Amino acid sequence: MLNAFLKNYRRVARLGGYKGSPHILLGVAILVLLTSILLSMVLYNLLPFLFGAVLATFIFYKPYNDGLRRIQEIEENLPDALKQISTTLKAGGTFEMAVREVVSADYGYLSKEFRRVLNDLESGNTIDVALQRMADRVPSDLLKRVVTIIVDAFHAGGGMAAVLEDVADDARETWKLMEERKTKTTMQAMFLVMASVVLAPFIVGAAFGIMDFFVAMGKQFAAGGVTSAQQYAQILSSVSSLKLFLTFYVLFQASLAALMLAAIREGKLSPGISKVALFALGAYLVMMGSENFVRGLLHG
Repeated sequence: MLNAFLKNYRRVARLGGYKGSPHILLGVAILVLLTSILLSMVLYNLLPFLFGAVLATFIFYKPYNDGLRRIQEIEENLPDALKQISTTLKAGGTFEMAVREVVSADYGYLSKEFRRVLNDLESGNTIDVALQRMADRVPSDLLKRVVTIIVDAFHAGGGMAAVLEDVADDARETWKLMEERKTKTTMQAMFLVMASVVLAPFIVGAAFGIMDFFVAMGKQFAAGGVTSAQQYAQILSSVSSLKLFLTFYVLFQASLAALMLAAIREGKLSPGISKVALFALGAYLVMMGSENFVRGLLHG
């Protein structure tokens, strides 16, 4: 499973400009994470671990996310490029001529991919081979489906111009559906983030501040002989256990929110993995800030 992920990672990261091995980035990220864990154990504080997790995630996922942005750019420009190729074919031009016009146009990274398609055609490769190579280079389900339809039409000897026009319309509708999904789920996404990263951590942090106030009062009672030292120790142990449980609950809730956000907006959980550490760090900082604020109010 890990090998399959790293294989896909390599394809996407190469599209983003990273030519090295994903194992190198994975090793550096694990080293950063282990160092942060050691610091947290020495300092008895979760912050070094959370900051280290965010840094490790950034190191590993930066090339991957760059590649995903390239794929998104390609999918966004694909319908217009196909329309232009169809128009050129209808005007009597060849497929190679149509591809050359797309290369000259401003379709971002898609124009660069079609440059490689053009190089394959000029080297003597057929249309289906050149397009299939592009689909193999770009890990996009939309592009792969489009290329499959065009290649099937090429082998069937059908009118390429009409097929390309229909495929362009289908690709545009698919892209619009993906964008509409993100737009329509904006409010749900904002509510999820606010509830999991801001509101819940703030409430828990405020409860921590109140707990600390009563623990301080218990210490005074123990010093004055109102309660025994053993009773105070039991209270302190119970409060510490409760704070530890609630802290991990807040971190778990924030991490789960990152995955749910990806499921809502992207339709799958995997894009949320790169945001888990960031959400957890944000929730922890809000919680600590709320605790310090309430503690200052009660003690000040």
